[in-house]
Amino acid sequence: MLSNTVFKRLHCAFTFILLMIVVAGGVVFYSERISPDDKLFSEQQLTPDTWLYITKYHDGSATVGEVYRYYLNKHLDKPLPVLSDSAPFLVSDRSNAMINAVGDRILVRFTGKIYSFSNSAFFYDGETPVMPLIDLNSTATGRYGS
Repeated sequence: MLSNTVFKRLHCAFTFILLMIVVAGGVVFYSERISPDDKLFSEQQLTPDTWLYITKYHDGSATVGEVYRYYLNKHLDKPLPVLSDSAPFLVSDRSNAMINAVGDRILVRFTGKIYSFSNSAFFYDGETPVMPLIDLNSTATGRYGS
């Protein structure tokens, strides 16, 4: 039978390993959530209280394709710090989405590869919550992105 000292040491080692797994998981989750290499690519007013912001991943190379993130928010003087805490409603490989607003609906027409999409966005304009609905009309590209 294991002595009390051996059991305590095994317990401490096992607890330390579990703690390292949790810390590593948190680092991976946090690093995927924030993209510090994004640069503001475009901004456009859609309605009096809704603006479209498009960011582009800045450190792309020959092996990393271009990634564009589309956000909806109020008018922001310095949008990147706010957008890094927000979720994009569209992540894609192209910046050519045709986006228009009709009432409280945002109409998106896109041709290209979509990595992620959400049909709603949420932000505050002062004290007023704004939640436009997003409609997507998407056309796929060829097998190799053409």
